[in-house]
Amino acid sequence: MKRLFAVFMVFAAVAMQPALASAKSAACPLSFGLYSYEQRSPLNAETYWKCDYPVFEPSPVGSIINAAILKAVVSRTPSPESQQAATTVEAAANAFIKECEALMKNGKEHAWAWQSETTGEVLLDRPGLVSVSIFTYAFTGGAHGMSITQNMVFDTANGKQLGLVDFFTPGFESSLDKLIERRFRQMRGLSESDPLNGEKGGLFEDKIAHNDNFAITGSGIGFLYNQYDIAPYAAGQITVNLSLDDLKEILR
Repeated sequence: MKRLFAVFMVFAAVAMQPALASAKSAACPLSFGLYSYEQRSPLNAETYWKCDYPVFEPSPVGSIINAAILKAVVSRTPSPESQQAATTVEAAANAFIKECEALMKNGKEHAWAWQSETTGEVLLDRPGLVSVSIFTYAFTGGAHGMSITQNMVFDTANGKQLGLVDFFTPGFESSLDKLIERRFRQMRGLSESDPLNGEKGGLFEDKIAHNDNFAITGSGIGFLYNQYDIAPYAAGQITVNLSLDDLKEILR
């Protein structure tokens, strides 16, 4: 059974006059809607793949951003290694469901129903910058499912996905790592001498550093660490938020 629907009602003006989308200036926020898709296995309705994520207005820039978001949505789907990576939500859903169905038909032990759910969120939509978060939860058997979040920041002038070097001055790495460690210690109630990999810190190693999984928000920058990135599964996802005031010495 399939259910497919799309909603594009964020800005009525865009819905009423789509021709205006391509002429929108980069000095304005980008309008967007939500695209939703769901597919369930005919063999077991509890096996399903579904997604709900933002799609930006049709324009040269919007198309570039949409392609990056789509890639993030479908690339997180577990699929047979022998198959090529999916390029559409339909292909991702089919691959996921067919693999589970093959296990069920073969009568293999522990062939549980599989689920994959992906949701997307626009964290920031301002002139010049768009920040998007894609969250996926997938269960394919075992003790628990897996969750993963990918954050992306785009330049609305050209659709380019931005990295830390676009926001910070050269040689920022050491200073940024110190700020992240200081904030993490505050979050966990650690002193300057407490080990980060101790009982209260809970990390794999006695250090924490920046990564590329960052999001720009209205108040600053957040660095997100997925399960197993720097800590055990039980720690969940860890987010370290730094304000613009914290970062002022290294911001461009």
